[in-house]
Amino acid sequence: ANQGSSGGGGGRGGGDGARSYTETLRLRGLPFSATAEDVVGFFGDFEVVADGVKFVLRADGKVTGEAYVTFSSAEQAKDAMVMDRQSIGSRYIELFPSSPQEAARAR
Repeated sequence: ANQGSSGGGGGRGGGDGARSYTETLRLRGLPFSATAEDVVGFFGDFEVVADGVKFVLRADGKVTGEAYVTFSSAEQAKDAMVMDRQSIGSRYIELFPSSPQEAARAR
């Protein structure tokens, strides 16, 4: 019997490998020339918080093509996943659920 089948079950806990969403996504495949404005523009109508784009830097300070983006809510981040594999310039961008803890390691 399927009890309480309202709302598609948010997938928190339950070790089935499904990541639960936070307000943070990780981006991979960014052009090295991409700016925070480019990233915010890429997400268009989704609400990225002020200073919400953090680029991952190598030890020598060069960008890696990865960044963390923080949205106004976990719901916004989840909805923004529709942008997975869309392009900035000639590069397609992969999106992954992440966490503020992971993002804190970016510069």
